[in-house]
Amino acid sequence: MPRKILFLSVLAFSLMLSACATTRPRQTGDLSARVKELESQLAAKDQEVQDLQAQLDSVNQSLGGDFLKGEKTSTLIRVSGVTVKGLQKALKKAGYDPGPVDGHIGRKTKKAVKAFQKGRGLRSDGVVGEKTWNLLNQ
Repeated sequence: MPRKILFLSVLAFSLMLSACATTRPRQTGDLSARVKELESQLAAKDQEVQDLQAQLDSVNQSLGGDFLKGEKTSTLIRVSGVTVKGLQKALKKAGYDPGPVDGHIGRKTKKAVKAFQKGRGLRSDGVVGEKTWNLLNQ
């Protein structure tokens, strides 16, 4: 009787091992397939990003080349409809040198805004708000 139990135990154990051995490669195969699928999805997303970047560059270029860099200007100009070039022209007209009228907020433009504000008794913060803009347009 103990031999029969031992035989059945060994048989059951070997069946368990063989079942594990057959499921493990299948799991590895499933994982490999999943990895390949995810790599394919990643490649597709990378291509989407590249396509969107190309579209963004095209729009940026058609808007003058520095549209995205101009995002920084929104912290300097807080008056709706005022462009950087408009600000630079107004500063020149008022006798302050913003550098070239090129639509770029540079060191000279910032310095000219602050000098104008100081000369008009405004807080010299370099931000073009309604008060600064209204005085520039007089």
